[in-house]
Order: sequence, then C-alpha cells, then structure tokens
Amino acid sequence: MKRPDALRALGAGAAIVTIALTAAAFWLSYEHLHDVAHANGLNDAARSWAWPATVDMFIVIGELLILRASLRGTVDKWAISLAASGSLGSIALNVAGVGTNASPMEYVVAAVPPVAALLAFGALMRQVHEALERITANAPTATASPAPAAKPTASATPATPPAPAAQPASGLLAGGASRVPVPASQPRQAPARPAPPVATPAEEQPASPASASDASTGRDLAEVAAAYRVLRASLKVHRPSSAKLGEALGVSRSRGQQLREELETHPDYAAEFAPALKSAG
Repeated sequence: MKRPDALRALGAGAAIVTIALTAAAFWLSYEHLHDVAHANGLNDAARSWAWPATVDMFIVIGELLILRASLRGTVDKWAISLAASGSLGSIALNVAGVGTNASPMEYVVAAVPPVAALLAFGALMRQVHEALERITANAPTATASPAPAAKPTASATPATPPAPAAQPASGLLAGGASRVPVPASQPRQAPARPAPPVATPAEEQPASPASASDASTGRDLAEVAAAYRVLRASLKVHRPSSAKLGEALGVSRSRGQQLREELETHPDYAAEFAPALKSAG
C-alpha cells in the first residue's frame, strides 16, 4: 500500500472510531441525565428526555463555533465558554445524580461519559478542521491558470503590411516611353517586397509578458517577505499562520498559505525563512 493510501485509511479509521466513541459517550451521559430528571420531578417521559439536551447540546454548539472560528483564524471566547459550561454542567449533574451515599467508584463511573463525550467530540472537530483546511488550500490552484489565454491576439496584426505592393505599379506607368520592357521586369520583383513585414518583429512581442510576470513575482515575494518579517516581530513567533499573513497582505487565508510556501521554498528567501518551517514542526 502506498503512503498516501495508508494515510487516508488511517484517517478514515480514526474518524470512524471517534464518531462511535462520541456517540456512545453522549448516549451514556444523556441516558443518565434523563434518569436524574425523571427522579427529580420530571416524571413526564417527553420532558425527562428533553431536559438533558439543555445541558449536553451546549457542548455541541460550543465545539461547532470553535471550529468555525479556527477556520477563520480567530478565537471565539463565547464559543469556548459555551463548550466549557456544557461540559462542566454535564459532569457535575452526572456526578450529583449518583446521590450522597454512593461509593467513590460510582462517582467515577458517572463522570466518565461526559468527560469522554467532551474529548471525543473535540477530537472529531479537529479532524474535520484538518480536512477542510486541506480542501481550501488546494482550491485556488485550479483557478490561477486561465489568465494568459487572451494574449495571442497580438500576432494577428501583421496581415496589413502587403499594401505597399501597389506602389511599384505607379512607378512603372511613370516611365512613359518604354512601356513594354519596364513592366516585364519589375512586376516580377514586386512580390519580393512583402517578405520583410513577416519577419521576427511580430513574434518578438509575446516576450514582454513573461518578463513582466517575472518582475511582478519578484516584487510580490519581496512584499510577502516584508510582511512576514513584520508578523514575526509583532507576534513573536517563528512561523506566523497563513491566516495572519493573508490578513497582512489583504488576501484570503488560502492565498496567504500559498504565498508562504512559495516564500519558504524560493532560492532567494529559503535561507532566511526555511528554519521557521523546521521550528514549527
């Protein structure tokens, strides 16, 4: 099995196990909170089953909002507080539902499901985040190529120069006396004149866009390097995130990641920025 296939298989297996663990932990926590609600006044089946959602669902909401903030490159304190409140509340209610005369192991058994639900759901959101980050990083590469298609139109203009061929005819008619010998020799030499316009000047024009693009690439990498140094100094990190680099340059996060990779592998900047990649692990 090739290495990419093995990595995909391991990732799929980890995702399946994480989903199963998350479902089992949430079910155990939800079931115990249902028993607690039923034993403390909510005798109606519908209400006793709905009550645990007011606690455990805060974990789901908080983790989803944390995932969204992570994809944006920001920190959502409100999402963290929601996830923490739901987790701590679920753990406290599961443990308190055991009662006061229980053995210590019964408290441990009651606390395991909500703790496992928190950790498993966090691991699942981490895998989802990595998958979405890979998709967004590969997306811009397919849309960057169509630009050069409009430039070959410059080679169609040299079709007009054959017009000067009409001038030799007027010169021949001006020769009044000897009409017969003069037209016989010069009309055959006239077709030789259109040859110079077809020469290389028309084909030398496409060379200019390439040099312009090379200059712009160098200029862009110089701007990226300057922004990268400023972020290093301001954030005090060796390798700023692609989201921060994108914000500094006014581009998307995926474009910032692409520019960062080009900078770290470019021969002119690799000596300065490649050690940052190693230190980032």
